[in-house]
Amino acid sequence: MSDNQQPLDDIAEKIAGGIRMLGGLKQGAEAQVRSIVENALSQFDVVTHERMQVQEAMLRKAKEELHALDSRVAELEAQLKKLSH
Repeated sequence: MSDNQQPLDDIAEKIAGGIRMLGGLKQGAEAQVRSIVENALSQFDVVTHERMQVQEAMLRKAKEELHALDSRVAELEAQLKKLSH
C-alpha cells in the first residue's frame, strides 16, 4: 500500500463511520417523533385507518343484510295479503 493511500483510507473510514452514526440518529429521531405523535393522538378520539376499514366493511355487510331482510319482509307481507283475501 502506498503512503498516499493510507490517509485516503482513514478519511473514507471516518466518513463511513459518520454516515453510520447519522443513520442511527435518524432512526432514533424517527422513533422519538413517532412516539410523540402517537402519544398526542391517543389524547384525541382518533381512529386508525385499519380500524376504519374494518368498520366500513361491517357497515357494508349490515346494509346488505338489511336490504335482504327488507326484501324478505316485503315478500312475506305480499304472501300474507294474498292469504287474507
